[in-house]
Amino acid sequence: ATMLGVGRSSVREAINALVVGGVLEAVHGRGTFVTASPRADAGLLKLKAALGAGSLLELMEARELLESKTAALAAERADTGQIRGLQKVLDRMAGDHADYAHFLKADIEFHFRLAEATDNCVVCELTKLVLDKVVAQHSELRTGRLSEAYRDQSVDTARQVVTAVERGDKAAASRWMATHLNVIRQELASILPEEIISDPKMK
Repeated sequence: ATMLGVGRSSVREAINALVVGGVLEAVHGRGTFVTASPRADAGLLKLKAALGAGSLLELMEARELLESKTAALAAERADTGQIRGLQKVLDRMAGDHADYAHFLKADIEFHFRLAEATDNCVVCELTKLVLDKVVAQHSELRTGRLSEAYRDQSVDTARQVVTAVERGDKAAASRWMATHLNVIRQELASILPEEIISDPKMK
C-alpha cells in the first residue's frame, strides 16, 4: 500500500480480484500465494473460441450489439477527460490517411476508449476481445486497400458518436455507432468476395 500510494482496502480488493481470476490462491490459515499455473476461465475460453471461429459477418453483428450499447452507456457516464481523450484519438484518425496502419491503430483506440468511458470493466474486457479479433482479421484480409472515402466516412461518423456522447444523448450515440459500423460493413462488402465475409474458414 505504501509503495503504490493507495489505501489498504484498495490492495485487498486487488488481491481478491486476482484470487477470483486464478492468479492468486488464498489458503486458510497460511496466507495468499501465487498459483503454480493460473487457471483459465472456461467461459472466457469459450468466448475466445467463438470469436476465433466466427465469420467476418458474425463479428460485425456482435460489434453492433456490443458497441451500440457501449456508446449509449458512454453518453450517460463519460467525464470531461474521457471525452477529450476521444477527441484527440479522432484527430489522429483524421490526420494521416496515407498510412492505413496508423489509421487502424487510432480507430481501434477510439473504440476501446469509448468502452472505458462506460466505467464498466466487463464491457472493456469484452471490447478488448472483439477488437483483438478485428485487428487479426484486418491483417489476414490485408484491408489496407480500404478506400480513402471509407476513411473519411469512418472519421465523420465517429465524430458524430463523440458529439452525442458529449451531449449526453444516449439514443443518438447508439444510432451513430450503428452507422459508423455499417460504414465498415459496406466497405468490406465492396472489396471482399461474399464467401470470405460469410465463411469463417475462408481467408
